[in-house]
Amino acid sequence: MTDRELLELIATQVGNLTNQVSTFTKDMTEIKTKLISLEDQLNSVDDRLDTVEKIVVRIENDHGQKLKALFDAREVQNDINERIISTLNRIEAKLDVLQMETAHIRRIK
Repeated sequence: MTDRELLELIATQVGNLTNQVSTFTKDMTEIKTKLISLEDQLNSVDDRLDTVEKIVVRIENDHGQKLKALFDAREVQNDINERIISTLNRIEAKLDVLQMETAHIRRIK
């Protein structure tokens, strides 16, 4: 191989390397652009997730208060029902006594 052929081979190889580096640089620029776009999208998703988390916390608090109010109302209603049943039992007992007295009075007549 002559010096000229060697120089041409080296020049060809350097040209190939230059093309490869140029292609690599272009690809890296595209990757960087896509990464920036992806980062922007992730920030947007992060913001939306923060908003959703705040809404969920608010809903959980609201529902917790409402459930507590429902349970309290149920307890109050149970107390009222017990008083009504107790009163009905007393009235029923008085009616039984009155029925016995009325039956006794009918026998006497």
